[in-house]
Amino acid sequence: MNRVRAVLFPLLPVLVVVVAVATACAGDGGDPAATGDAPATSEGSAAEVVLVTYDSFALPEAAAQAFTARTGATIRVVASGDAGAVLTKALLSAGAPEGDVLFGVDSSLAGRVLAEDLLEPFTPTDLDQVPAAVRLPGELGELLTPVDTGEVCVIADSEWFAARSIPLPTDLGSLIDPAYRDLLVVQSPVTSSPGLAFLVGSVARSGEEWPGYWEQLRDNGVRVRPSWDDSYNTDYTVSGGDRPLVVSYASSPPAEVVFSEGASETPASVVIEDTCVRQVEYAGVLRGAANPELARQLVEFMISPEWQAELPLTNFVFPVVEGTPLPPVFERFAVRPADPLEVPADRVAAERDAWIERWRTILE
Repeated sequence: MNRVRAVLFPLLPVLVVVVAVATACAGDGGDPAATGDAPATSEGSAAEVVLVTYDSFALPEAAAQAFTARTGATIRVVASGDAGAVLTKALLSAGAPEGDVLFGVDSSLAGRVLAEDLLEPFTPTDLDQVPAAVRLPGELGELLTPVDTGEVCVIADSEWFAARSIPLPTDLGSLIDPAYRDLLVVQSPVTSSPGLAFLVGSVARSGEEWPGYWEQLRDNGVRVRPSWDDSYNTDYTVSGGDRPLVVSYASSPPAEVVFSEGASETPASVVIEDTCVRQVEYAGVLRGAANPELARQLVEFMISPEWQAELPLTNFVFPVVEGTPLPPVFERFAVRPADPLEVPADRVAAERDAWIERWRTILE
């Protein structure tokens, strides 16, 4: 959910992980003989499957170990930039990819994968466990497998508002109220995945009148930053900044508790639920992958119980497979909006560039 799913918080290090899972499995008492010899690459070394993703992705390590026990192959992560930058780079190398599986394409970016014949069709055998509502239609649905959801929302520093006896905003429309002048920070849709999701949400809310909404936000002092990290970790008051409203994720509250390392039992932030925009993250097999069979096995495994169960506390997103158990901190503090804003993926694909250019004329 960068996700820019990407859901990193002040105490969470950026992970670019190469997991030596074969060693880890042996250390945990695993028996390599139980799964046979590891497959070999053309150089004769143990096989690996390369996962191309954004730089805030955290590999679910226990699940990665289970994947190795099952297949004999390790998972190597190649990560750089946010989801948009990773997709752009992948499109430039279409047919000669730097990895086997692409992960982190979200619902606002999905249409771009058709541009350069980037992915190979693949449908996991267990896809029926994934709700139809998060699957993509037509050709896109044959290329991209849903893995997680993580709604993009405006969150608020509840203590800041309470100390000043200012009521919390209630929805996107309330953000243009003069009571919230100079209080909101958002991300640019040009450079940020959550920024683009928030722009899509404004289109869902206001229809063809969305440019007028952004003109009102501008006039009410909205601040625009290049990335989620800039806005949350620099400008948001919970992090020591001067803006008590920020575009972030519905999972921000439990993340604040987890990464306080026991200092806080409740989050400082609250989610303004009627601002939430649905964001789904997808995985696909890269055309020209060096290890296409392992790539298909990894995409299949990403909707397995092992992988899905680890997502909440590794990447702070919701599992896409219904019925996956959630950790208590997620059950208590994460928000699952009943009716998130969304725009069909095919419309986003057709109009995204025009929306961004129009947004730039207003805010830049």
